[in-house]
Amino acid sequence: MRILKILTANFEKEGPGINKNDPQKEGFSLFLEILILRFWDIIKLNLIFILYCIPIVTIGPALAAMTSITISMIQRKHIYIFSDFHKAFKSNFKQSFIAGIIYIITIVILSYSLAYYYKLAQNNYFFYSIFFFCFFLSVFVGLAWLYVYPLITTVHLSLKDIFKNSILLSIVCFKNTLLGALVYWLIVSVNILFFPLALPFYILLSFGILSFIGSFATYKGIETFIIK
Repeated sequence: MRILKILTANFEKEGPGINKNDPQKEGFSLFLEILILRFWDIIKLNLIFILYCIPIVTIGPALAAMTSITISMIQRKHIYIFSDFHKAFKSNFKQSFIAGIIYIITIVILSYSLAYYYKLAQNNYFFYSIFFFCFFLSVFVGLAWLYVYPLITTVHLSLKDIFKNSILLSIVCFKNTLLGALVYWLIVSVNILFFPLALPFYILLSFGILSFIGSFATYKGIETFIIK
């Protein structure tokens, strides 16, 4: 019955807000407060995201739309989950689609390079230097990429400037970026490690909670250095 209620929930119902007169929290206490308040919204968001990803080619725009919703959660805005998701999906489609293609190409190249130079290094230690360069480049790209979709959905910039600012923010806000990335990849690793046992978690929560973590880790830097 509980699952049935989730699946038949009114996704157009306005999400809860936070009283402006409440004392301002920061860090983990703020993260926990918003997470608890928005927990059921995140489950709804996860289900909608999976639905919009069914054509596969729409994964990039769906990621942008999901990020738009989780950014709104961090901003303490009222949210209509389905209508706001669909609106963000359409308005950010072009940039997020192209960004997704670029990300896939980058990951394929870096993954191939890591495997290729690691194999060469077994016979010639010199190639370990290239392997570790590719490894640190992969980590750097991963940290910078946390900012790409949050920037696409919060500011109006060209894709070139989105990438440039993502790199700069990942450096300037390194502490928050690294912490967010570690938690992000810890959850991803656990999901992969326990697949297919973690499949229900994928369906109900994984993507939404990962987006929420990414948005929380990056929004402060975007607000401080870009929006303001």
